[in-house]
Amino acid sequence: MRPFQFIAFDLDGTLVDSAPDILPALNQMLAKLGKEQVSLTQVQHWLGNGMAMLIKRALTGELHPAQWDPVLFEQAQQLFIGFYQQSNGSATRLFDQVPEVLAQLSQFYPLALVTNKPRQFTEPLLQHLGIKHLFKALWCADDVAKAKPEPDMLLALAKQQQLLPADILLVGDSENDIFAARAAGMPVIALSYGYNHGQSIAHSQPDLVLECFSLLPDAICSLEQER
Repeated sequence: MRPFQFIAFDLDGTLVDSAPDILPALNQMLAKLGKEQVSLTQVQHWLGNGMAMLIKRALTGELHPAQWDPVLFEQAQQLFIGFYQQSNGSATRLFDQVPEVLAQLSQFYPLALVTNKPRQFTEPLLQHLGIKHLFKALWCADDVAKAKPEPDMLLALAKQQQLLPADILLVGDSENDIFAARAAGMPVIALSYGYNHGQSIAHSQPDLVLECFSLLPDAICSLEQER
């Protein structure tokens, strides 16, 4: 029996570069509200904490927004949902070697997806990118009370699969993934190229940091040998 019984993946910034689709949806939303447009770099720094936080960041221009107008937020959220439904998948791309490595790993491990993206956007995107069939389990932000960095999603996956969290490996790209994994008692590998608010992911101290996705199979073997 292999030390890891399941491998779970974050989506945005780990498997896919979705910022090019999110940017126009955000800017269309902001234009409707008479707000200043945002840049791709800003969006890349703001991703990782789910849709609601992304919208609050766009409305305030702050990574850690302290105050926002709740009425304006609700209006903005409805606008964003409509615009993102139109753009979702049109410019999103899989990072290099992702489909090949996922297909390789799926021969030895069941794979799961654990994402802070709402399910209404996640399932169509996976279908569009041709990788939905590779995942045996899918957990999205709206499936649990609290999304990452809280451990709810990871603990729900472990309970669903009747496994200990320590028997599941998480692969992510942001501090939210690392914090959630640590809180759940789950080992975690981080990719350095993703969305982490402009900070080095090494600072969050995952078990391993990889520069590219193609290194993942060897890294998993290395971690298993240490267990």
